[in-house]
Amino acid sequence: MRVLFVVGNLGDYHVPRYQALLRLANGRGHEVFLVEVFGKSGVYGFPQDRRTAFFNTHPANCVTLIKDAGEGDGHTVRVAVELFSVFRRFAPDVVVTLGYNTNYSIVLCVLKALTRRCSLIYMSDSKADDGKRYALKERAKRMLVSRFDAALVAGEKHRIYAQSLGVPLERSRVGFDVIDVDYFSRKAREAVSNAADIRARFTLPPRYVLCVSRFVARKNIDLLIGAFFQSGLHAAGVSLVLVGQGPCKEQLLEQIDRLGLNRHVVILSSVPNQHMPGLYALADFVVLASRFDQWGLCINEAFAAGTPAIVTHACGVANELVQDGVNGFIVEPGDESALATKIMQLGGNSTLRERFSANALTSVRRWTPALFASNTIELAEAMIGSAGRTQEVA
Repeated sequence: MRVLFVVGNLGDYHVPRYQALLRLANGRGHEVFLVEVFGKSGVYGFPQDRRTAFFNTHPANCVTLIKDAGEGDGHTVRVAVELFSVFRRFAPDVVVTLGYNTNYSIVLCVLKALTRRCSLIYMSDSKADDGKRYALKERAKRMLVSRFDAALVAGEKHRIYAQSLGVPLERSRVGFDVIDVDYFSRKAREAVSNAADIRARFTLPPRYVLCVSRFVARKNIDLLIGAFFQSGLHAAGVSLVLVGQGPCKEQLLEQIDRLGLNRHVVILSSVPNQHMPGLYALADFVVLASRFDQWGLCINEAFAAGTPAIVTHACGVANELVQDGVNGFIVEPGDESALATKIMQLGGNSTLRERFSANALTSVRRWTPALFASNTIELAEAMIGSAGRTQEVA
């Protein structure tokens, strides 16, 4: 089986997933070809160390189509020409691509229709409650998704959404949003043994609650700040550390000043990936208070560092990775009082934090690149089997 793996930009999160896929595929006698469409990230401004290390090994069966552009730069015609060339040269049996509505995914749909020789799998973490849904737009999505044969998604609620778009449950699997748990856990342990240096580097307080998020309205950072104030933890010497940036920053700074929290809230605009395990490991717990969040990879990272979490029901990780009362708490989005209560409860009970921490480490062990690889290959092999049976019947 020949698998073409297509992503917009191979960032640090994608590298361990692809490497696990490559190992498993090669072990089963399959051939994999990686296509990175754009050489620049449209998401991350800081260096992607794992990406750099990966390409420094000069991997075989790997190409970047447009090295000097990012995912938001367009170049659809050029992408189409380059993809057609790779498609013709590699002649894949299965194509796995990121998303169903990117310019390169749509080009792949066209190539599939023209050649009628490959199966097409999309990867996504969209779910039904990711904001307001519009009937006309959902109908258009269903028409587009009908061109795909299967889906690798984040969790079970994402499978249900894929089903609503026309992907049968038997043709979807979970495991898209995973991290390199072993790497993150190891780096977290190293950080704990070197805590003084980590605290000095980022001016971290002795105790803190952590939130890693873009400063945009749907992330509810303002609600988190209000809940933190309401919890009273700041009076007990616990601070709030916010890692992120975005258009709401000035509004948040005004709120922090208005509540008199200037000495109790630390904002770190940008932290390179290699330093994040330390920030998670030294935190009491993390909070993701989003109005909606497709998944929440920061929670995978926190759990890999042994740090429990409070999330909202509208986060993809809720009831998938985060289990209420087991490794964290789940609250309703927009309920500041409920969030404040859980912040106070977890912040004031070290025994509870220790129990949640141990359970968090256990829970995240499933959500690894190995899960991504096994479910991707399982889907691909199933598609080849289905195609073969269809040809035999015909």
